[in-house]
Amino acid sequence: MGWKLKVSGYGKIESAEVETAPLTLFVGDNNSGKSYLMSLLWGIRNLGVELLYGNESELRTAAEDRLLCWVKEQVKAAREQGEHIVQVSEIRNDLQTVLQERVNRNKDKFIKAIFNSQDVEIKEMRIELKGLTDISLKFRFQHLGKGMIIALSNRKKSETGLFLTEKEQKAGILKEESYRYFVNQLFALMLNDSGLAIPNGEIYFPAARTGFMLTKDIINKAGRRAAFNVAEQQEGMAPFVRPINQFLDVINDLTLEGESNKNFAEVVQYLENGMADGIVEMSSLPNKEAMYVPNGKSTGMPLRIASAVVTELSPLILILKHKNVVSSLFYEEPEMCLHPQLQQKMARVLCQLANAGVQMNVTTHSDIILQHINNMIRLSGREDREEICRQFGYTAVDLLRPDQVKVYQLTAEAGAKTKVEELSCGENGFAVPTFNNALDRIMDEAYVIQE
Repeated sequence: MGWKLKVSGYGKIESAEVETAPLTLFVGDNNSGKSYLMSLLWGIRNLGVELLYGNESELRTAAEDRLLCWVKEQVKAAREQGEHIVQVSEIRNDLQTVLQERVNRNKDKFIKAIFNSQDVEIKEMRIELKGLTDISLKFRFQHLGKGMIIALSNRKKSETGLFLTEKEQKAGILKEESYRYFVNQLFALMLNDSGLAIPNGEIYFPAARTGFMLTKDIINKAGRRAAFNVAEQQEGMAPFVRPINQFLDVINDLTLEGESNKNFAEVVQYLENGMADGIVEMSSLPNKEAMYVPNGKSTGMPLRIASAVVTELSPLILILKHKNVVSSLFYEEPEMCLHPQLQQKMARVLCQLANAGVQMNVTTHSDIILQHINNMIRLSGREDREEICRQFGYTAVDLLRPDQVKVYQLTAEAGAKTKVEELSCGENGFAVPTFNNALDRIMDEAYVIQE
């Protein structure tokens, strides 16, 4: 990504510096803060414009005024020329300053919004923009019928547009809030790898996803009761954290998005045929219940009577089938409920999704998943990789370069704060001390007990 996140005093985490890659793994002890880090990354990409860097204060700083004036100049040039390309490096210092000023102002309520709680604290939070010298932006005016739109896009062709009012078209000058809109979209372009923030395109998979899949209809019913009952009839309900709420919303809305995303057809086929041994689909019933049709059967069964493997894989299958846009996945413990053989297959899915352009962020306790990723990194650098790929049935979409993967290890001694360390990639991939130490202890015991 084109930015680095730095935090300190964040929950159990003493300090951390995180810069994601196409595939980013968070490994380490239980209750060390892996989900906290992922939730924060998810929040920046999902809620940033709304609650963090786009939430303006009445107190305007000198850097904000300069940034606003710069945007006005680009809009004016685009109106005169029809199209205007500019380098972000012209304004990088003010861009970084304004971003950090807003983060400092809003970080506490931002954390509260992610967790729906006052109990999670963060002492310091910094977002450092990177690589701005290579980024160009295009401002353009376009007539659409009787209207006119001004659009802003980056080199990845991601674009946001704003229709001008009749008054703005005649005067050639935008309203102040229109200019501020483009300032906020500048940050969205810098902080979202896929371009502009796409609602629900950055999807969080909580560790308890199987339970939520089996109880989503009950949860939705309870939500309707809470929303429509008068206050005296409502029961107190502790809210879920925002990533879980988003997961439930995405699952609930899947069938509203129309045709499926064909980009993931091969991954879905591998998940269904190679792992679930059947098809997962939404039923045609009014409640849109997820159903499982085992291979060789013509009728389906509800998830509540399917195996744990099916219920675990079902949300990923359904989202890849029916979600129009999947730009990032934040996946907690993808090895959940999976036999070691299926854990390796899940690792293959993670690699394929990363190569398909889905930015993958994963927490895991599985040394099998890590070993498969290491194998794919090592294989990509071998001269005889084509022969080995044919031997094991791999293709180019399975392989990973070292620069496509980052691994962060979280360790915490009893009663102490968590330390976050980025692990380096060696010739054979990543060595994770917390995995290796646990395995060594088990083998030491085995030598003594089994002799």
